[in-house]
Amino acid sequence: MSNSNFLRVQCRDCGNEQVIFDRACTRISCNVCGATLVQPAGGKAKFISAAPVETLE
Repeated sequence: MSNSNFLRVQCRDCGNEQVIFDRACTRISCNVCGATLVQPAGGKAKFISAAPVETLE
């Protein structure tokens, strides 16, 4: 079983929800307003302008 998951996150700036990988290796921006949601942190991604909503399986 993997320790990695997909997450549904909500942008704190505009409220848009999108699905991301929790171990992102690149910076992920909001598809609507362009705010940085998460950035790589050498393992699990660090939340910048996103709030996790749910874990997807």
